[in-house]
Amino acid sequence: MGNMVLRRSGKAVPKSNQLAESSPISLSLVLLLFFALVDSTIAQVDTTISQQESQSVVLPCPVNSQKCGKLHSLNWFKGDARIAAMLLGDSNVTSVNKEFDERVTVEQNPYRLVIKDLKIADEDIYLCDTTFFIPEETCDNFNGYRIELRVLENIVPPTEVVILDAKGDRLENGRIVGPMQERQSLKATCTVRNTRPQPEVSWFRGTKRLTTYSPTHDLINGLYTSTLELDWQLSREDLAQDFECRVKSAAIQNVTLTKFSVDLQVRPTSININGVKHHTVQGSKVVLTCDIRGARPAVNLTWYNTTTIISSDENEITEIRTKSLEKSDGTFHTQSELIFNATRFENDRVFRCEAENIVLQINREKPISSALTLEVLYPPVVKVSPSDIIANTSEIVLLNCEYVANPASLTQVEWYRNDDLVNVNDTTHYKGGNSENVALVIKATNKEDIGNYSCQLSNNIGKGTSDHKINLDVQYAPTVEILMIPKGPVKESDESNVTLFCNVLDANPSVLTKVRWYANSTLLKELPDCEETREDLCHIDPSKLLLESIGRGFFYNYSCEGFNAAGWGPRSEEKELLVHYEPGPATLSHFPLVAVKKKSVTFSCSVDDPGFPESNRFRWLRGGRGPLQDIVTKDWTVEPIDLDNRSNYSCYAYNEGGKGVMATVSLEVHAPPFFIRNLPQYTGILHTSPNATLTCRIECVPRCDISWQKDGVPIERNDTRYFVKEKYMDASPATGDFESMLSVLHFNMPNWPDSKFNIEDDNANYTCVSTGNTVGGSIRSRTYFGIEYAPENTTVSEKIVYVQEGTIPGRVICKSRANPEPSYDWIFKNQTIANGNALIINTAMTRNDNGTYTCLAYNKHGNSIAKTIIEVQFKPRCEIERQEIDDQDTLICIAYGNPIEADFSWSIKTENETDESLGSGKKQNSDKSYYILQTDYAISRTYRCVANNTVGYGSFCEIEVAAASSLLVWWQEQLAWWQLWEKNTLIILVAAILGLMLTVIIICCIIICICRRRRRQDKYLTEVPISCIQSKRQVVFTGGTVVGTWRV
Repeated sequence: MGNMVLRRSGKAVPKSNQLAESSPISLSLVLLLFFALVDSTIAQVDTTISQQESQSVVLPCPVNSQKCGKLHSLNWFKGDARIAAMLLGDSNVTSVNKEFDERVTVEQNPYRLVIKDLKIADEDIYLCDTTFFIPEETCDNFNGYRIELRVLENIVPPTEVVILDAKGDRLENGRIVGPMQERQSLKATCTVRNTRPQPEVSWFRGTKRLTTYSPTHDLINGLYTSTLELDWQLSREDLAQDFECRVKSAAIQNVTLTKFSVDLQVRPTSININGVKHHTVQGSKVVLTCDIRGARPAVNLTWYNTTTIISSDENEITEIRTKSLEKSDGTFHTQSELIFNATRFENDRVFRCEAENIVLQINREKPISSALTLEVLYPPVVKVSPSDIIANTSEIVLLNCEYVANPASLTQVEWYRNDDLVNVNDTTHYKGGNSENVALVIKATNKEDIGNYSCQLSNNIGKGTSDHKINLDVQYAPTVEILMIPKGPVKESDESNVTLFCNVLDANPSVLTKVRWYANSTLLKELPDCEETREDLCHIDPSKLLLESIGRGFFYNYSCEGFNAAGWGPRSEEKELLVHYEPGPATLSHFPLVAVKKKSVTFSCSVDDPGFPESNRFRWLRGGRGPLQDIVTKDWTVEPIDLDNRSNYSCYAYNEGGKGVMATVSLEVHAPPFFIRNLPQYTGILHTSPNATLTCRIECVPRCDISWQKDGVPIERNDTRYFVKEKYMDASPATGDFESMLSVLHFNMPNWPDSKFNIEDDNANYTCVSTGNTVGGSIRSRTYFGIEYAPENTTVSEKIVYVQEGTIPGRVICKSRANPEPSYDWIFKNQTIANGNALIINTAMTRNDNGTYTCLAYNKHGNSIAKTIIEVQFKPRCEIERQEIDDQDTLICIAYGNPIEADFSWSIKTENETDESLGSGKKQNSDKSYYILQTDYAISRTYRCVANNTVGYGSFCEIEVAAASSLLVWWQEQLAWWQLWEKNTLIILVAAILGLMLTVIIICCIIICICRRRRRQDKYLTEVPISCIQSKRQVVFTGGTVVGTWRV
């Protein structure tokens, strides 16, 4: 084997004198540590196998050639005694202890020990001890593989497998414990109660078996209670893992598993910030992303700008988006985005992301963080100075421009005056204003240089303009104009003031220190006036001149000239001050002097003094109301004249200066005769009416009179059949009517014959007539006075109308006498079928239309009726009946038609479909025919009947009569006398006999009842005392009939 020594523990120790001599102390320490480990693990069992007695069991020996190298040999120990060995090589050699020779075999591939016919004595701890040729450093099989073999006599499954926490409280299967933190100790106990054989109890996390203390086994009454404690320091590897207590035993078919999980809180493992590479540009949107991984629970995250906390609530343009995603291992990936627009103020700023969760807080550890320094490129930020420069013309002026920028190099320099680009290339007037010399020099100022100057600089990122500007002021003499307030003409009547302003059109400074005022080119005043006598004009604004209480005397052309630090300027253009004043008093006239209703009147207004400006406009008033806005001329024509025009009219002239004195006249209006209420063309009155009137109302100013006429003849005042009532009515503004005369003609009915109107003689034309007045002639109104009455003498043109079925009847005319003319309705079967006096039927008549038609004539006073009968005639329909009449078999043909009277024809239908005439039969009624059958016929026959009336023939009706046999004929000859009677006679005879018999039976029953009751009465009378016999007695039988009353 060379310089190698084979050892039973599976460890090979090389003989190296050099190593032993050079490091004896190290070797001693290694050996000491080795034996200590052996001693600490010698009692450890790798697996437990249980099997029933008399069965075979396989004990495995795991060999890992990849980790430990090539196997040399292996030995099997039962307890401390070796029971089998195997030497591996070219020819494998196996030896077994004689005691186990028949029951034990050693196998390889895989390596295992097989024990047959298992005995109780075989229960022990078995050791598979392996030896390798050259052990690898990765080999961890130093102590061999120990198997605890349990031989089962009686199999009892456990009553329960329970997990208890550190407090002894029971943990239900699948429960989540916590929250707990990493590095915290997890303690739990798994207990298997009341089982046999002794179970194998182990703790697992997922698929990994956990290293724990050895289990304890208590044997009570032959049953084991096994307990295995777990004391485990939690780590990140325990995230999203179940802790399982697994129980293996021959008493249970499968491994029993009870588990729980831990809500484990862990620190974040990493933090990283990213988002901007190299640099960004001002105005760009910056998104910085902070990723924190591995934390449970999710972290709380804070953003910092250098040392200042960033909050999106404090800044609307900054947005922070944070989200947390739970990973499969239960940890959270928290991602936060800081979104903002880059500005120059973020340049070279350090942005930091800090994160912490409860684990860091409890352990008082600092939050984890990540930082990023942001470079922002931005255009120049420009500042100019000085802010104000005052210079006189032809002076040199320096305009400074300073800036900061990233990058600092400029690509363009521009100067602006009042936002217009300055041509700095004009070297005769400017100097500088370029990238080499940013400041601008004005060599000789003039008034065109006045303005606000700004500087705009550009780099590769963009342009920047100064926020403030340089105000350059160059002084020069003023140019002015004159202004007036108010601007327009001034009304004299207002006695208002006018302020004149000497307004500067072009000057620097624009404030005037002196002003000279002129009227019609003559100097009025120079202000301020600081003479001793005029102190009030010394400290005033000289550019204002107040003119008080303006009147016609201020009509001038005004001008001014101003003075400032540059001297007196030129005089302004002249401006005229206009003063308006009102026209003089008005004069009012009208034509005609008296107005007439529905005609026109013209008013004229004039003035002597037209005012200024000259007036040609006038205002008009009516009845004190106005002025009227649509009338402004001197003449006003009112048309047409009505009641509203009877009023006062006024006028006055006006212009921009005001209104003149008003003139007023009163207008008198007359009205010609005109009917307000005339007579209707027709006036109807019921002839029995107790009273009647006719009314007429005529408008007329001056007043007029009214008279009445009948058929053109005036009605006299002494005619007692009439009397008249009159009244002169006032004007009515509501209706627009002038004063009017009301006249009512009354009919005095008691003085009329029979106190009523005659319907023939009292119809007449009545006329209302007025007299004329100064403005109009006579007028009249006529009505026809008709005497009305209800319809009477109503008649029809045809009382009876005959019409055949299927045809249209002629018209029937209904007439009636009435006033007013009556209306007509035709009624049939309580329904209105036509309107108008003519009954016109345009549809073919049916037999259902037969009946009485009523004409109803009516007006507002009543109604009257007349009737006509329409007879709808139709062909007869027949039916045949068979009866025995006077002992004869008879056929009866009955006809149904209109008219009822009909003729009949009998026939027999032969075999060849021809008819054999039998005549008309015997006719007893107008609608029936009788035919007596012969008794000796030998064949069946079909008898036919047809009826006809004045309309025509109807359709045939038939009856089948069977043939008479010889036996039937003989039998009829043999019938008794009563059998030859008719059926009705026999029925009457039988009913009479039965009634007689019933009467006899009833009489017999009554007699029997009376006899029985008398017998009971006699018996009772013999038993009563004598005192009772002397009293009155009345006997009433139960049937309700009083038989009699006795006295004893």
